Amino acid sequence: MVARIRPLLKAEIEKDIIVHAAHTPGAESADTKTVVKIPNPKNEGESYSFTFNSVYPQEATQAQVFDNEGMWCLSRQAGTPC
Repeated sequence: MVARIRPLLKAEIEKDIIVHAAHTPGAESADTKTVVKIPNPKNEGESYSFTFNSVYPQEATQAQVFDNEGMWCLSRQAGTPC
């Protein structure tokens, strides 16, 4: 599974909600982000983490995601979901 953090909407920019990509603790590659962290609105010191195969930040374009992930998906056998 792949995640791309979308750019914030104007209404979201005004709020203090920060979703960000992070590295898996102990990950081999410092360049690869595989975790999405979302702050817990009820406890500022806590955040929720969701792990993916790849995570792309807000600045990533659809073209970058497709270039890195899409060709792998297209190369899989027909009938196998990506």
